[in-house]
Amino acid sequence: MSLLSLDRESKTPVSTQLIEQLRYLIASGHYKVNDTLPSTRKLGDRLGVSFHTVRKAYQALEEEGLLDAQVGSGYTVKERTPLDKSERMEQGAQIVGEALQRLIGLGLNDAEVEYLFQEQTSLLDHASMDRKLILVGPHAEMSDMAAAQISAVLQRTVRAVPISSLDRHEDADFVFTTFEHLDRVMRTVPRADTIGYVTHLPASVLEKVARLREHDTLGLVTRYRDTIPPLSNTLRQHSAFRGQVIAASIEEGTEHLDSFIDQTDLLLYTPSSRRRLLPLLGDEPPRVKLDVLVSQDSLDSIAEAVPA
Repeated sequence: MSLLSLDRESKTPVSTQLIEQLRYLIASGHYKVNDTLPSTRKLGDRLGVSFHTVRKAYQALEEEGLLDAQVGSGYTVKERTPLDKSERMEQGAQIVGEALQRLIGLGLNDAEVEYLFQEQTSLLDHASMDRKLILVGPHAEMSDMAAAQISAVLQRTVRAVPISSLDRHEDADFVFTTFEHLDRVMRTVPRADTIGYVTHLPASVLEKVARLREHDTLGLVTRYRDTIPPLSNTLRQHSAFRGQVIAASIEEGTEHLDSFIDQTDLLLYTPSSRRRLLPLLGDEPPRVKLDVLVSQDSLDSIAEAVPA
């Protein structure tokens, strides 16, 4: 509860300070819809105030439509209809005007006031970076590749999680997924911003596969077994290769790979299989790393949607 701090020397009543700080924590997403706030006694003990003071703050926020009091469950954050732009601007102007009057009353000049506003805005921006970003999909290896690319663009950690465990991540702020799973994700985590993306295989890899002849054999090595079907299908679909495709995953071990490699005319391997595979390779057959790439327009859309 270190995010709440009461100033005993302030002329602003403690209950008002508590209301303002709780209102900010709700608006900034620290407390999300349906989250239960600490009990009045527990929060009062932590802050060194009576539970009556906390209850007064909670009741004030309930009257504002921010909290919902439930018998036996305490106070939970309530979903509310936001003010329209004109109302937000009007109330915001009043708050800024009062703050400016107080700052000028302290003797601050224009440059000092501007500096304080810039400093506090910077602190808010830093706090807003503490968002949970996840990427979901049915195939872990392909999701890991996509998450790494999006992480690099956003300069933020994007965690890849299985779509089967999506319901454990209802606190996510942003969820990235392929368009075929967009509807399911939006229904499972309705409070998150869900953004779809498209992937493709590198043109340089598809060209090599397309140049193979029908009697050639294409080898594919992945980290996980479930990566094989979607990658194999995509390779055939986009290269029109009609020859034999044989595949293996390193989760089954590497003992079988020597004889497997000897059967191939071109070997493709995923990045996460590289470390265990390369010691087994000689000069033949030709081998190429196979990345699954997030399309540039998808990366641009994601970068635009997620605050810096």
